[in-house]
Amino acid sequence: MKSINLFSFDLKAQARKKMMIEKFSPELISAQWRKDGTPGVSHETIYKWVWQCKFGNRRDDIQDKRLYLHLKHARRRRKRGNYKDNRGLISHRVSIEKRPKIVNKRKRLGDMEVDLIIGKNHQSGLLVTLDRASLITTIDKINSKKPKNIKRLLMKRLSGNKFIKTITFDNDQALSLHHEIAAELGVKTYFTRPYTSQDKGSIENRNGVIRRFYPKKDGLL
Repeated sequence: MKSINLFSFDLKAQARKKMMIEKFSPELISAQWRKDGTPGVSHETIYKWVWQCKFGNRRDDIQDKRLYLHLKHARRRRKRGNYKDNRGLISHRVSIEKRPKIVNKRKRLGDMEVDLIIGKNHQSGLLVTLDRASLITTIDKINSKKPKNIKRLLMKRLSGNKFIKTITFDNDQALSLHHEIAAELGVKTYFTRPYTSQDKGSIENRNGVIRRFYPKKDGLL
């Protein structure tokens, strides 16, 4: 993959279109280039470009100064290495850094990722689950972010899956009953580092695809 200095005008135009119109995340854009055999750039390079446009004053970047608004965490991205989360502590939270290394290999079924796509009113949205090995994805509509509601939906969705071994969550207070879910399913739960999208790149990519069909601005969530 090319560095940001070799991020060509044509590649920027492609990335801009995919972010603004197709609602792709940088991770999904980079993956699509690899799939198509296009000599593109990494998702980290795309992020660097987006934030360079926001904070810089280069003439070539002016048109993309608000491109960051098309990122999932547009107003909340943190510098790498700064993992302090001001949204409140989640009890019994175990960091992804303590997750078994075998999960990273994607060679077994049952290592799940869970995330929320929040709608326009910040309450309704979608509950997304993904198996890291098979990439099988499920979507459930939510009408409330209350932890009890999220737990109920997750238990309904996952209780019949005998393969589940681990669940990796995003850092959202709506998932604060994770320890109850773990106890009832007999699995281990882990949390990504706050604002570190690469910790759950698989489900981030899925979310990018899902957003294409359920755009927040159209009030479909």
